[in-house]
Amino acid sequence: MISSHSGRAERGTRPAVFLHVGAAKSGTTYLQQILWHNRHRLREHGVLYPGSDQAAHVRAAFDLRHTFFTGASDPSVPGAWRRLVDECREWGGDAIISQELFAPARMAYVRRALTDLNFADVHVVFTVRDLARQIPAHWQEDVKNRFDVSFSEFLATLKQPDRKAFETARLFWGLQDPVDVLRRWGGTLPRERVHVVTLPRPGAPRDLLWRRFCEAVRLDPDAYDLAAPFDNPSLGLAETQWLLRLNRALDRERVGWHVHNAEVKLNLAQGVLAARPSPSKTVLPAEHLPWATELAVDIVERLRAARYDVVGDLYELIPMVGPGTAKWLPPAPDPDEPDWAAVADVGLDAVGTLLARLRAAEDRAARTAEPDVPVADRLTEMGGHAAQMREVTGALAAEAVPPVVRAMREVGDRYPAVRGQLRGAYRLLQDIAARPDPDDSTNPGKPPGKNANRNPNAGRNPNAGRTPNAGPNTDTNTR
Repeated sequence: MISSHSGRAERGTRPAVFLHVGAAKSGTTYLQQILWHNRHRLREHGVLYPGSDQAAHVRAAFDLRHTFFTGASDPSVPGAWRRLVDECREWGGDAIISQELFAPARMAYVRRALTDLNFADVHVVFTVRDLARQIPAHWQEDVKNRFDVSFSEFLATLKQPDRKAFETARLFWGLQDPVDVLRRWGGTLPRERVHVVTLPRPGAPRDLLWRRFCEAVRLDPDAYDLAAPFDNPSLGLAETQWLLRLNRALDRERVGWHVHNAEVKLNLAQGVLAARPSPSKTVLPAEHLPWATELAVDIVERLRAARYDVVGDLYELIPMVGPGTAKWLPPAPDPDEPDWAAVADVGLDAVGTLLARLRAAEDRAARTAEPDVPVADRLTEMGGHAAQMREVTGALAAEAVPPVVRAMREVGDRYPAVRGQLRGAYRLLQDIAARPDPDDSTNPGKPPGKNANRNPNAGRNPNAGRTPNAGPNTDTNTR
């Protein structure tokens, strides 16, 4: 029993620390945002959600595992795990630590974590959903984090028998396989302190995942504020495919991880592209459903045999076969064969947004500096920000401009005398394209040209599994 106004556990009891270690794309961001939003109310109920900001748990996971995003560094990462542990120890009552990047930790790091938390009874919590939904969601999140692997490549590597033979598969299963993750994190804990929380089926009440999580971590679900939006919005298929091509086009040395994370992932992908109405979502193609179902059945049997505490229903981890599923819906677009005209439209919106940010940065640089800051220094600082934005938007523009515009520019550069006529013709074409055509009401989304829907990745090695400099080192070698 925990006091409602203090973190101190009652005499004769030990506090509990709930380590929520994943899985990625299983509602973790939703739960973490609720916990952070309610951190003060949690304290009033004797529960600590530690950290000075929402990223504290991310930094702690990287610090514990001695890793970070490839090619980048963060001076606030070293010591972050120790700071979180010390805060929990000083609190003296129950605490919740939540971050999916803990999931791939090697056994040596798991042992260190459990040793550092030996002042409390450690519980491990793992939220998980069915593979038919998880695989497309994970690929899309990878693309937001600079990965440049097509969906077909991604899926081919996941189906390889040796999960460590390809980096893409090793990264995915290290984060997503509940059997492996809980073997490492929960293997030395009593079964009743290892909690598997299953994600509800689509169409379930919006707060059901929160209620299940609360049951696992001993919270009253009705005592906390869920009024604010806590979603981690997904991208449509066209937006994801455009972002994939952007990742391939950008020079990783010029546009480093920190710039990509701030400008491409957070501002562009999550701030702009996720808000676009997109008719097509990334869906696991129906021909792969039997493989995903067979694998899910094996996972369910292993979890049941492990006798963990299950909140929800393990059968929810098996992809549904029936109305409302991939097998019964009209055929979904091949994730590598989107509507290419829609992809081009995404690029136009993206470039427009980034150019607006560039203009705002230049406007700030042009404003008179505050009295205590020399004008020259302020202009130099803001000019640096503007130059950084130009660098990013320049690469974006080169990727996003529709082929007809690119061709027009090339012809205009070669024959300057016709540049004006080309511009006029292009404007006329735009006007004509904007008018509704009463004689053509079929196939409105079809892009022009007989090869417009051709997959640009055709001919690439489906087993390449390459993710050079793409993300955090999630090595799960347990030796």
